Amino acid sequence: MDSFELLLTGLGNALSLYNFGVLVIGMMVGTVAGALPGISFVNAMAMALPFTYMMHPTMAMTFLGGIYVGGVFGGSISSILINIPGTPASLPACWDGYPMTKKGLSKRALRIALTSSAIGGFASALLLTFGAPPFARFALTFDQPEFFAATVLGLVSVIAIAKDAPVITMVSLFLGMLVATVGVDPMYGMARFTFGVAEAQSGINFTVVMIGLFAIGEVVDLMCSKMNLNPKTDSTAGQGFKLSEFPMIQWAVARATALGCVIGTIPGAGATVAAVIAYGIEKQASKRGKQFGTGVEEGLAAPEAAKNATTGAAMIPLLTLGIPGSAATAIMLAALMLHGIAPGPLLFTSDTTMVYTIFASMLLANLLMVAAALMVARGFSTLMRTPTAVLGAFIIVLSILGAYSVRNNFFDVWVCLGCGVAGYIMKRTGFPSAPLVLGVILGPLAERYFLTSLANYDNNVFIFVERPISGTILFLATIFCLWALWPMLRGAWPAKASGLADPDSAAPHKPGSARG
Repeated sequence: MDSFELLLTGLGNALSLYNFGVLVIGMMVGTVAGALPGISFVNAMAMALPFTYMMHPTMAMTFLGGIYVGGVFGGSISSILINIPGTPASLPACWDGYPMTKKGLSKRALRIALTSSAIGGFASALLLTFGAPPFARFALTFDQPEFFAATVLGLVSVIAIAKDAPVITMVSLFLGMLVATVGVDPMYGMARFTFGVAEAQSGINFTVVMIGLFAIGEVVDLMCSKMNLNPKTDSTAGQGFKLSEFPMIQWAVARATALGCVIGTIPGAGATVAAVIAYGIEKQASKRGKQFGTGVEEGLAAPEAAKNATTGAAMIPLLTLGIPGSAATAIMLAALMLHGIAPGPLLFTSDTTMVYTIFASMLLANLLMVAAALMVARGFSTLMRTPTAVLGAFIIVLSILGAYSVRNNFFDVWVCLGCGVAGYIMKRTGFPSAPLVLGVILGPLAERYFLTSLANYDNNVFIFVERPISGTILFLATIFCLWALWPMLRGAWPAKASGLADPDSAAPHKPGSARG
């Protein structure tokens, strides 16, 4: 069967009563969660993860995919209406979206954002549908060393993207990898870091860690910040946006969609990076670039198209290599692993029906996003009047139930609460939590691929650079790492050189002396 026939089969499965029903529910949940500042769709996905265990794997991925697509756009609703981004990727929507709202053009701003997001997301889903299978066929040539190298690239990409704080990102990543070592060694069966706690021998479950960090930690921070979420404007006010006006933003949408599709395939980049870069590029490319920040349509359309264009593209490395490109796709990887499914190139031959049903669901989700977003935007004012304490208590109770249901033991509940406290502290101190989660998930994979590579190739540690593909991937990982650390190293070298040239500069500063 060719790709079109497989896609039609997947579309038929996606339109079945149960799959389509959970897709619609997921879209609504994601859009609402994304629109609520401090809640976010990632929290919703983390809370929903344990409950997907009772679903069929295809239905679980459809449900989480709906939350993902709806949530990426949902954050822009609060950005445009109340100048509070529902998700980090929606921050650029504040820069030109909220000024339009202040001008009485909230309805126009929402429709521009929705149109751009739908186009970017649909194009990205098409890329996933027709780009993932050829890449999976290429990935069939991979052996354990290549999978280890690809996992290392995923870990290093997290550091490379966070060039503004590479050291703290590395600390968070390594901390996650350290947490993942708790339990029994996969090769020798020896207990590690259990400290005599019998329950810890089964390991720290990544699902529990994600629920604690993303759901409980974020909600506690929201309640402590006492943020006023009540919008002061009507989401239906002002002039709308007609289809005949689309040519004014068409090139901004096209550029941003292409950029988002490329960035989405890079593990660790994600929607936030795509949105910010797209805004900067469009500011340079637009004839009205100097007016950006005052309510320019292109300034709103570009980041919206770019961030939604990462949704389908980010699933390409997830499904073909088993490498999540973001926190959201990490949760989707966790859902597959909960069902005993290992994502990778073999998935495209062993369960083609499920793969193409996921593709069709992503295409449908981007079409349904229009209706879901309009409904949420209309009821946004009523939704935001719900007391923060009530929303927070509801989410925490659901999180604890979800943590317990993973393995039906209270040890996971205590771990979840501990991660919630840690997540709150990390949020308050600016310590990134996403690298920690990716470390918890990718760390065991890297360890497993490394040990099996050595076992299969007579303990030859040079096998990773002797094989062309794995060597090339590790070379790219090294370049990414040096690229991330170069600004810090370049800044440290002149300081060291000047200290050697001028010994007096190294002398301690005396109280009362003047500074230059």
